[in-house]
Amino acid sequence: PPRPLETLVATILIVVPVFLVARQPDLGTALLIGSSGFAVLWLAGLRIRTTFYLILTASACAPLFWMLMKDYQRQRVLTLLNPESDPLGTGYHIIQSKIAIGSGGLYGKGWLNGTQSHLEFLPARSTDFIFAVFSEEFGLFGIIFLMAIYLFIIIRGMQIA
Repeated sequence: PPRPLETLVATILIVVPVFLVARQPDLGTALLIGSSGFAVLWLAGLRIRTTFYLILTASACAPLFWMLMKDYQRQRVLTLLNPESDPLGTGYHIIQSKIAIGSGGLYGKGWLNGTQSHLEFLPARSTDFIFAVFSEEFGLFGIIFLMAIYLFIIIRGMQIA
């Protein structure tokens, strides 16, 4: 396991870029960098107690991060937590994607027969909402098959590595 000084240096080396990217403002990339960095620390053998303290520190700093966020970023986080608060505005896309996923049922509606996607309820259906479109057209069993393919690719990649 990393020694305390090594952990402190690594944490600083993670937090500084996260802070700089968050000031851009690019919250998504900042969260990705931070979570990836701490995942590497955890995989390096970080002790559970140290991990707990890092999570506790991050939680204590959460109000500060919230105050530093721009208004539109705060609105996005609130919409993510409760999309039903604005069903015709910022929460529209999330709600429609949930409807598409649920309407697929067990077997789906069939290739190119999805109502949510082909009646234009889902914008950017070939990029941002491809999972919802796939779920609607192929259902739960199609999603299980897709996840099995992903799992196979991950396992093969680990074996090759």
